Amino acid sequence: MARAVIADDSPFLLKQLERLLKKNNIEIVGMAANGEEALEQATSELPDVILLDINMPVMDGYETCQHLKQSEKTKNIPIIFLTGSKAEEDIVTGLTIGAQGYITKPYNEKELIARINVAAKIRTSEKEIETLALTDALTGLYNRRFLLQRFKEEIERTGRHASGLSCMMLDIDYFKKINDTYGHDVGDFVLKEIADVLRTNVREYDTVARFGGEEFMVLIPGAAPVHALEIGEKIRKKVEEHELKKDDEKISVTVSIGVFGCMGIPILDDIEQYIKCADEALYVAKIRGRNRIVTIQYESPRYRFVTSQKKQ
Repeated sequence: MARAVIADDSPFLLKQLERLLKKNNIEIVGMAANGEEALEQATSELPDVILLDINMPVMDGYETCQHLKQSEKTKNIPIIFLTGSKAEEDIVTGLTIGAQGYITKPYNEKELIARINVAAKIRTSEKEIETLALTDALTGLYNRRFLLQRFKEEIERTGRHASGLSCMMLDIDYFKKINDTYGHDVGDFVLKEIADVLRTNVREYDTVARFGGEEFMVLIPGAAPVHALEIGEKIRKKVEEHELKKDDEKISVTVSIGVFGCMGIPILDDIEQYIKCADEALYVAKIRGRNRIVTIQYESPRYRFVTSQKKQ
């Protein structure tokens, strides 16, 4: 079912649109009497399509469209203008600033519904492509590209609020041996199982990504290193206790984890430095015996290692 936000300063036409869309199984997630309301509703609801009247108070349709196309959240949502003007100049202006369609009033109901459905299908396809571009095909986790994007957003947010930001890098211990002993199909199975353990043992607003090969990374906003260490230790234990069974073959798997984080001011604004420090902590965890966590904590201008206790 397509989801739509509709905006028109005429209560009568707005009601008429509402009836028409509902009759054709199009869900209305926002109704606005001016451009400012339409902008707010589109930003919060992220519909599949937006219907905009051009002549509205507070903010007209053109200005609303420009704001929507300038926002990362809404720039790809199709916009269809509804207007009483048939002037070629108005149509060109609407299409030039990013609208997908332009329908004059009184509109043909079948044409309007067809245009909405086509726009919604295009948007659905775009979202599927966006998802594929940002996720790892094997595990279904986010990929490195998305992780770096989220990292940038969280560093900016953390800097504004002087809160904490931590990350952890995980590596499956002796993964090459698993591939060599059982084959790559089993290796892929292990990667997917570890991905599931990570997915179910982090907070809702943490970001889990497959960083490459058998390495995973978790971005933990708002967390000091000590709290990230607790999350990491929980994951380490869950992996160690997790029973992996493939074709009646039981496989024992452990992970080594490196954690790095900052808290308060000053906060690092270098993504590569976060990754480098987490990777260095992971390296230390591996040379100290694997199946353990090591953290590096930033205490300007120094770093220090803190080793967690391995399960006895």
